[in-house]
Amino acid sequence: MGGSESKGSPGSQVFTQTEIQHLHSKFDKLFKSPQSFQDGLAPLSTDLSKNLFQYINHIPTHHSNQKHKHGVTPEQFHVFAAHALKGTFEEKATIFCGMKNSRDITMKDVSEVTTELLEVYKHYLTRLPHWRGIHTMSSGAEGNQRFVSYLTKGLTASGENERVTVSDIETWMSKTPHLMNLFDTVFSSLFQFHSMNEIMENIPAMVPIPLFEGHRDEAVLSVLDYNSVLYLNYNLPSMYQPEWRFLFSNSVYGDSFSQLVAHITNKGPTLLVVRDKKGHLFGGMAADNWECRPKFYGSSSCFLFTLNPHYGIYTPTMYNENFMYLNQGQATLLNGLGMGGQMDYFGLWIDSSFNHGHSKAKPKCTTYGSPQLSADPEFEVDIIEVWGLGPEKKEEEDSDEEKEKNVKKSILQRDPESKAMLELMGRTQVSEGFKELDEDEDQSEEMKRKMNTIPKLL
Repeated sequence: MGGSESKGSPGSQVFTQTEIQHLHSKFDKLFKSPQSFQDGLAPLSTDLSKNLFQYINHIPTHHSNQKHKHGVTPEQFHVFAAHALKGTFEEKATIFCGMKNSRDITMKDVSEVTTELLEVYKHYLTRLPHWRGIHTMSSGAEGNQRFVSYLTKGLTASGENERVTVSDIETWMSKTPHLMNLFDTVFSSLFQFHSMNEIMENIPAMVPIPLFEGHRDEAVLSVLDYNSVLYLNYNLPSMYQPEWRFLFSNSVYGDSFSQLVAHITNKGPTLLVVRDKKGHLFGGMAADNWECRPKFYGSSSCFLFTLNPHYGIYTPTMYNENFMYLNQGQATLLNGLGMGGQMDYFGLWIDSSFNHGHSKAKPKCTTYGSPQLSADPEFEVDIIEVWGLGPEKKEEEDSDEEKEKNVKKSILQRDPESKAMLELMGRTQVSEGFKELDEDEDQSEEMKRKMNTIPKLL
């Protein structure tokens, strides 16, 4: 099966002169012998590389009768590269089907090609320095199947023997940006214009992949697998994608709620990941600082997610604003960490005992529209880990003089109007901070004026 040539424009017209020179060089390497094409496209499987060769070999061109000694002309390769690297959804969909050597493929074929692309995708990504701060769980066949199911949910066909057309694949690609990111990254890497070192340098700009900051300069063993990291980071706001900072795991700090609170409060946006004793993997993205408060808080940028037994992102319904909750050591309030729902009926809840939690949603969490995330409504905690998102914000250091002045100032001194009101009500307060001020301390004329005004109000 071959692709169709772009209407009225040979493949080389979409490339710069420099890119055309690189294409010539790539062509010479790939087609110098029958085996060189397969070797040049490693890590792509033998079957798919053979199918791609046949696809390119059948691309119609103006000079299709002038075959190369190994079957493919430079013009055919240029047309293919134009479609693969800079083509339309239809052209890329045709290539996708061509990897199974047909224009009419089954859902099983779709899953196999998508799985293959995913493996090649991870082959390049996991060799990047970005991954040095984390040891992820192995995805395995089951993990890949879950990820592919997530990617292919946009296809209307369901049974593995049900057939889909190029038009179906085109529509699916146009509605699935994560799939297109995967497709474009793989083909840019396989048919790169530059050296492998250069393409490895460019991949982070193409893929939303985080830089992991390790724990004490050691790589963190995470409950997440590669697929889960890619899935979560792809769904994060772009400002949080460049870096994940390890904050907490009970495998490191023990099953302690106080340790959890100590390591996650005031750390900026965070990713909370929970695995229950039955293997369900889920969590939430908190877009605001975790802080102990007596009520719900947070913003609509928060969301809940599930990773196993399936992938899902659940964003706010705006039915209520019960996005985040955290408290500990209170006698009359709930102590624990929660996201969504309501008191005693959270979308995700970790009790202050640490070892127990719940995910209650009948039929769905009112805040996030999420289903029950855990295997059972009440669950036992196996693993909890938390990652800070984006670069850590550094607190601005005050000068020694400013620190000394701040220590000496009291709340009422900073708000003289409130002090005056209290005195008018007969509640004169002696401010310890005010008493500690040196008599010769330099004060602004504005402060003097305000302080002199207070006795006149009595």
